[in-house]
Order: sequence, then structure tokens, then C-alpha cells
Amino acid sequence: MYDKVKIWQPATHDTQGVSNHLDAAKVQTDIKTGETGVIGGLCGMKVTANAGGITVVGSLSKLLYPNNIYPLDRRRTARAFEKLADLLHCNFGDARVLSLEFGNVFVMSQPVELYLSRLGTMPRMLRLSTDASTLYYQSPGKAKRKVIVFYDKKADAMAKGMELPPGFGNYNLLKYEIRLNGQLPRQTGWPTVTASTLHDRMFYRYMLDRYKENYFAITKLNQTTNAMESIKTVSDAYDALLSRLAAQCGQTQVDEFLNELKAAKVFKNRIDYMRLRQKIQKAVNKGGATVPDELVRELNDDILTKWVNGR
Repeated sequence: MYDKVKIWQPATHDTQGVSNHLDAAKVQTDIKTGETGVIGGLCGMKVTANAGGITVVGSLSKLLYPNNIYPLDRRRTARAFEKLADLLHCNFGDARVLSLEFGNVFVMSQPVELYLSRLGTMPRMLRLSTDASTLYYQSPGKAKRKVIVFYDKKADAMAKGMELPPGFGNYNLLKYEIRLNGQLPRQTGWPTVTASTLHDRMFYRYMLDRYKENYFAITKLNQTTNAMESIKTVSDAYDALLSRLAAQCGQTQVDEFLNELKAAKVFKNRIDYMRLRQKIQKAVNKGGATVPDELVRELNDDILTKWVNGR
């Protein structure tokens, strides 16, 4: 489940020779402080070493495999850190984790874009869609401490020139991951989060539970249907039409409209934007123009519930 991490190990006698084990190592100097350090690569990871310590950024998965299609479970995460320690001749068990990515790749029955279109809003998170194959939920503020991402992993691999394992090119690959950036003790409730914490049984179970909870906090958008049998009055017909139009409009267009209202400062009270969003969602539900969706059911039951609970 782990992929990219950023860790920092304070300087000790073990860290002094790290630069000797890096690929294409270069000396760099901080213009403001005059402090010198060494920057280099290691199995696709970026390593920076200076008098203060060592910072390592990159995919743990790529330490063990040719690509990051296979995120690491608890045991393989421990193996990855052991390999990192062997390669750099330095112990990273107590290294502080500054950021992490936790997620998995799911093989879906339909194109990824169809599943992303079923994912609506999430409480206290901003919904952003850069294109049909990528969907973000971000915490407010410039720091973006927490980011939830759904994207087409096959399209992402092709864009980065990454080779997929044999046979994977024929699959629809949906990646769902949580990215925690900075202040991990505050975000997780753990007193300290070190490299060894990541493969601790209790912490790993906590991350699995949080992974599931975040997904189910997202509003799901079901398919629309005519539902003519439920229309008895003019009012019913009006509600059904409004429901259908709101559902077909799509969450992205609703978000764009709300952003336009915010940019124009239409409402003085910011809570009015939330009330409008809720009213639109109520319109979608009220008209009875939606039916249970097979793609939503696949995400809920066949993928996340069974997969997470089985770990």
C-alpha cells in the first residue's frame, strides 16, 4: 500500500559515508547559508546529504520492483527499508517520515473515467478534476497537507514512459491513494512517525481503516433513469426533470458553477455556497431519477470493502 515517501535521518557517524554510494553525486552549496551538501540518486530515489542529516525522497516500491504498480504491504515495506539501509550503509529505522503515499491499484471492469464520474463531493475537502482520468480531493489552504487522488494508472505510466508488467496493458487500472504531506503526527494521531512506524502492525491497520473511511465519505453519483412510473402529479414531473438535469450536469460542472459564484463573491456568507451544493444534491435525490449503479457497487463492494477488510 505504500509507495512514495520522504524521510529524514539526522546526521550520525553512520551517515558520513552515504555520498560514496550515490549515483551521479554532485556537491551543492546553499547560497544563503554557504552550507555544502551532496545530492545524488539511488534506484530512482533522490538522496540529499549534508551536515544536518540525510533526506530520501522516492518510491519504496521501485526499490523492490521495476515499477510501482505493486504498492508495498507491511512486510515488503520493512524489506524496502532494509534494502535502503544496505545500499547506503546506514540504518533508517528511526528516520522521521515527512510525507507518504498510501494506496493501491485496482483492476476494473470498465474504463477508469467512468468510475471517476461517479465520485462526488467530500466533506471539508475541495474536489478538483484536471482531466477525465484524474480526480483530486484536497484539504483547504496552501500547504495541502492531505490529498486524495483517483487516477488512471495505465495512462499515468504511459505519460511517464514507465513499462507496465506483462499483460497489464490490457487492463483498466484505477489507482486510489492518500497523500499525507507534513505534520504526520498531527494528521495521524501518532506521537512520532518513523520509517519503522510504517510497517508497525497497528499503524498499518490504522492506515487501512483511514483509507476505507475516506473513500466512503465521498458522495457517490448513481445513474439516471426515466422512472416514469413514479410520476403522478405536475410537481412530481418537475422534481423528476430537475433531478435528471442536476444528475446529468455532473459534479464537475456543479463545482465550476460554485467556483464562479465564489469568484464573483455573490454570497456574503460562505456557508451559503454549502447550502446551495446541498440543495442541488437534494434535487438529484428527490426526483427519484437515480438507480443503484453497478460501477459504484463494484467500487464499494467488490473492491474496497472486501479488499481492505481482507488485509
